[in-house]
Amino acid sequence: MNEELSLEDHREAFAEVAFLLDLFAVTVTDLMGGATASVGRIAGRDMARKIPILLTDPTPETVLEALTKHLIRGFELRPTVADDGADVTFGRCAIRECCQLRRLELGGAMCTLFHYYLDGVVNELLRRPTKSSIVETGDTCRIHLRIR
Repeated sequence: MNEELSLEDHREAFAEVAFLLDLFAVTVTDLMGGATASVGRIAGRDMARKIPILLTDPTPETVLEALTKHLIRGFELRPTVADDGADVTFGRCAIRECCQLRRLELGGAMCTLFHYYLDGVVNELLRRPTKSSIVETGDTCRIHLRIR
């Protein structure tokens, strides 16, 4: 059975994924409250161990470069590394598209949980604690990653 998927099939699938991510983010936030950051970061560290990225001497630059390449299908990341961490600008963002489809506030529960997850990924790949804060939301978004 070789059935071609139409553009409408893709739109319906994306709407379902957006619905499920919304449900997941709200449920985790409601159930975990202040522990939501830990849940996201643990999930990110776990996923980082499964990502086919090998960095023998990781630096913030090499980690963010590898993540930029790995996430290219859903995200356009433009990292700028500084002394205290990195600023990451998101051009295209699958999470932003989900929020817009669901009419959710940018920077709300779904975005925040995703950034906690990203903290965990960077933490595991870099082997250094990482904490993000959302600096700007809109057509492009920007976060600051504080790396210790």
